Amino acid sequence: MSSAAIGVDVGGTFTKIAAVDRSGKIRLQQSLPSQVAAGPAAFVDRVCGVVEAWMEREKLKILGVGLGLAGDVDSAKGELRFTPNLRGWGGFPFKRALERRLSAKVVVDNDANAAIWGGYCGELRRKPSDVVGVTLGTGVGGGIVVGGKLLRGATGSAGEVGHLKVMPDGEACHCGGKGCLEAYAGSYGILKTARRLIARHPRRARRLLEIAGSAETLEPKHLTQAADAGDPVAQEVWLTTGQMLGVGLEDLVLVMNPDVILILGGVSRAGRWLLDPIEAHLATSPFRTPFSKVRVKMADNPNAGCVGAALLALEP
Repeated sequence: MSSAAIGVDVGGTFTKIAAVDRSGKIRLQQSLPSQVAAGPAAFVDRVCGVVEAWMEREKLKILGVGLGLAGDVDSAKGELRFTPNLRGWGGFPFKRALERRLSAKVVVDNDANAAIWGGYCGELRRKPSDVVGVTLGTGVGGGIVVGGKLLRGATGSAGEVGHLKVMPDGEACHCGGKGCLEAYAGSYGILKTARRLIARHPRRARRLLEIAGSAETLEPKHLTQAADAGDPVAQEVWLTTGQMLGVGLEDLVLVMNPDVILILGGVSRAGRWLLDPIEAHLATSPFRTPFSKVRVKMADNPNAGCVGAALLALEP
């Protein structure tokens, strides 16, 4: 019989489930549609079905279960207090439901905290003491490691990087506010910027439109492909996005003085198109001491969320 922790990384569209050993290696993995509209009880049932099949087929012993959810999580209760992207899931007792079904210790945390922890343990091998992590996907999440431990804050809400205000009374954010970093650096904000520029400069965006098919079917990966191909509109979109990220990250460096800023998530695959304007902006800060120390790194592991969730379940 083998043993592993289960990590569940819940996205608005898809969910990743992984059986992870103590070293952080994935032993088993499966993705399934999140089907948010079907409700949290149905979701838990489907996740448990996957895990129970592994337990039976692989003779797997469960060491613990970690669940990463997008939103403001009450880890003690194992519930979502607020979630703009998992509507209807607030208040559901995830921790209790999973513990009853799987008879294992369950840890419920913010999905960005889980991803940052996965990146911290895997990409950075727990070596830096202080890390600010940012996840770039549909929204923008964050997590903060201080002295080798996740910073929770007074209510467990620390690290909400995506809702830093980078533009007073700016673009509308899914949280209901305006001017949040997420509204510019989450995929929906990036695509809004891109479509606005395409409408203004359709000829300059010719290569981008060839790659994407149309402005309506545009995805962040198309912007990266088009930028690599020399499309000026795609390059401008990434420049604008990276600059806005730089504004938010500058504030975090000044407040947290981290060793590393770790950037994860699907949007981070833009690589240097994002990293160059971020670093350029940070280089302009007149208060040089913390900026001469910090290193910005794009994470490589696309499974940091489920690995981090599993490893959180193994923490004492």
